Amino acid sequence: MKKFLISLLFLVLFVILAWWSWDWYKKNALCCGDTLPATTDVAVEEIIYGPLTFDWENGSATTHESWADKKNELLADLADGKVLRIVGPYFSEEVNTTSFENLGLARADAVQKLLLDSIPAEKMEIDSKLLDPNADAKTKPFEGIDFAWVIRNENVQEIDNKALIYFPYNSTQRIDNANISDYLNKVAQALEGNDKKVYLTGYTDNVGNPEFNRKLGRDRASAVKQTLIDSGVSADRILVDSQGQSDPIASNDTEAGREKNRRVVLEIK
Repeated sequence: MKKFLISLLFLVLFVILAWWSWDWYKKNALCCGDTLPATTDVAVEEIIYGPLTFDWENGSATTHESWADKKNELLADLADGKVLRIVGPYFSEEVNTTSFENLGLARADAVQKLLLDSIPAEKMEIDSKLLDPNADAKTKPFEGIDFAWVIRNENVQEIDNKALIYFPYNSTQRIDNANISDYLNKVAQALEGNDKKVYLTGYTDNVGNPEFNRKLGRDRASAVKQTLIDSGVSADRILVDSQGQSDPIASNDTEAGREKNRRVVLEIK
């Protein structure tokens, strides 16, 4: 009988200890009630990239689902007298191990290769642009490629945000060249619905004296201005200047170089 009472006492103590332990566990370990907390699913945000992305310190390009549509869009604008300008992005902090001057050029070249099955190499050109520092670019794919169809013919050359319009030797005649007229008509259309202005600066080769060449440069810029006015651009939106024979972009020692220096530079700001 004595052993039975002792055993019963131990059983009661065990039950009390077990109950106390469970109560402590609920209040301290579970902390939020008398049941285990439900599992909460954490939503993972899906990142949708554009047609092309690049990785840090890597000159290759990665295509995404929308690349096919972008490619078709580019092909739709393929035309004579135009060149597709491909500008690749890069960061100054990147280590460049390619054979190109910077990773932007390497990336633009990689994109150009993706288009070679549809666009001839002579219809494309590559360039690069420096991006502002971005810490995420070191660990995540980034975008930044630029495409632009630009005019390239013997009379008009679009470069960056400028256009070079070429003139024959000693010529200031009214513009009757189809390439130039078509381009200036497009400039007039681009000015509709905004308050931007056109800046025209005339240049010459070094044949003749500087005073004559400064006047000749102004006359050439004025000829372009008149064509824009005829296309509907208000005269007060067109500013004319001349640099004459200063600031050549090619050598004046050859006829080919002098032809490049006889130009009017057009900018829209």
